[in-house]
Amino acid sequence: MIRLDHISYCYAPGEAPALQDVSLHIREGEFLAVAGHNGSGKSTLAKHLNALLLPTSGDVLVSGMNTKDEANTLAIRQTVGMVFQNPDNQIVTTVVEEDVGFGPENLGVPTEEIITRVREALSDVEMTEMARSAPHMLSGGQKQRVAIAGMLAMRPRVIVLDEATAMLDPKGRRDVLRIIRELNRSRGMTVVMITQYMEEAVMADRVAVMARGEIIALDTPQKVFAQTALLKENRLDVPEIAALRDALNAEGWGIPDACITIDAMLEALCPLL
Repeated sequence: MIRLDHISYCYAPGEAPALQDVSLHIREGEFLAVAGHNGSGKSTLAKHLNALLLPTSGDVLVSGMNTKDEANTLAIRQTVGMVFQNPDNQIVTTVVEEDVGFGPENLGVPTEEIITRVREALSDVEMTEMARSAPHMLSGGQKQRVAIAGMLAMRPRVIVLDEATAMLDPKGRRDVLRIIRELNRSRGMTVVMITQYMEEAVMADRVAVMARGEIIALDTPQKVFAQTALLKENRLDVPEIAALRDALNAEGWGIPDACITIDAMLEALCPLL
């Protein structure tokens, strides 16, 4: 779906590169988490996925379209939708349903089709009852769901969430993550989630871990979070269940490395107890 071939990026001449020789293939329909500490390059990578940034060297191909070709920019941004950290920066009208319909309207989508898209998008994010509400009256989690609905109404094939849960309370985070996972499972939508919360990365199909502008690990969550030493060397936490696994194994319990969720831990512990 998206190919990054040996891309590097510098924000200014003479500065250290924010990305260094990064290659990554994102499969259609997968849920990929990109994790790393602040300054690791993960948000810079996200902005390359829909041509907000163009690589200093190397190429980014979205469904075969090179982001360096300006003729492809509109099609690429229709293919890859972005949701950012602060939902207030993406809300442009004073009524929820009008905000969700803003993108399709600017693409010249017929009115009847816009109405259908808005209704479906609000249903997808469980915000139908708030269609006539004022966005500024909503909670942070609800605002982020409206921002996601606005992207869905554009009918992208890929949705990129650039630390979209960072400003939310725990309930708001859970709601947004549940909806995104459901879109991936039921719609087959390709999801790329940029995060520094390791518990969020656990739900992905694959995890790419970044440090110093490079991908230092890329595999399933089970295999990535078995590499506790590597993560700690790069100032990254491990999911709480993985930390519990390591503490129990230090006492000789023999919990499998793949145990990184509550359900997996219960399954491993019950026979031992």
